[in-house]
Amino acid sequence: MSLDAEALNEADRHILEILKQGRATPTLIKKLLSEQGSEYSRQYIAQRLKRLAEHGHVNNIRDTGVYELVNDPRI
Repeated sequence: MSLDAEALNEADRHILEILKQGRATPTLIKKLLSEQGSEYSRQYIAQRLKRLAEHGHVNNIRDTGVYELVNDPRI
């Protein structure tokens, strides 16, 4: 079951925006968000990515920790 836009938090929206531009790891997402002024731990980002993956919005490519956007719930 996919999430709707209302079920997303601010971190989810930031993560999806980064993945909209290409693949990324939790560490890269953390660094990019930090540059934009949003501070989240790598562990929290990984947790949010896992949740987004469980709902079919992102894919952990071959379980490598590299994520890609599959289905953007914001649309």
